[in-house]
Amino acid sequence: MRGAKLSDKIRAMRPAFTRLALASLTLLACNSNPEKATKDAPVVAGKTDAPEIQTPTPADGKSATPPPSAETKTAGDPVTPPSGDTKSDDAAAAPGETPPPAAATAGETPPPSEPAADPAAAAAATKKLLDEAKAKKTSDARAKKALEEAEKGGATARELAEAANARGVALFDDPERAAAFFTWAKDKDTTYPDPVFNLAKQSANAGDVAPTVELLKEVSKRGGKTLLKQVGFDPTFEVVKDDTEVQKLIK
Repeated sequence: MRGAKLSDKIRAMRPAFTRLALASLTLLACNSNPEKATKDAPVVAGKTDAPEIQTPTPADGKSATPPPSAETKTAGDPVTPPSGDTKSDDAAAAPGETPPPAAATAGETPPPSEPAADPAAAAAATKKLLDEAKAKKTSDARAKKALEEAEKGGATARELAEAANARGVALFDDPERAAAFFTWAKDKDTTYPDPVFNLAKQSANAGDVAPTVELLKEVSKRGGKTLLKQVGFDPTFEVVKDDTEVQKLIK
């Protein structure tokens, strides 16, 4: 009896062994040739393939894929960096708000500068100052100030010296005041002989022989030969006319 029961159990387990062997062969075939194994694989009894899940189609028939966002860029398009100002440069100003001034453009032509002074007008102004300095009625302080202003206005050293010398001549009867402007002119232009000759005249009038001779020598150094010829016949120089050094100067 026990042997008969064992035989029955073996027979009952045989289909299970058969299914296990078939499954092993199928697994081996899938590893070596998946496509062939799929076609040739035996259908195992009692096994049902899972139904394929179908994706429901949208009601409007259109693809459910969401549209690309506004930030999506086409491949190859250059990327434009965001502007530093969130407002558009061309946006109109809000009511009552003053629009900001436009930024200066690189290379923009600067506004024109003030026009240069008229040379003719500047020359006329300088001449007026020099004439003021020459006038006897002008005070000495104002005359010196006028000479300084004329120098700042572009007057040359010779023009200034001539104006100061002319004022000294106008003041010749007032030796002290005249000498101040002769000296100013002599120092302003060291090549101008006239103010030195006038100082020599004043020295000769005072009877100072030695200073007169030295001043006449300075006139000669400055090229005042025409002025020195006056010494021979001008009675002002009577005190030095016969001096040996003076005679050499007036020849």
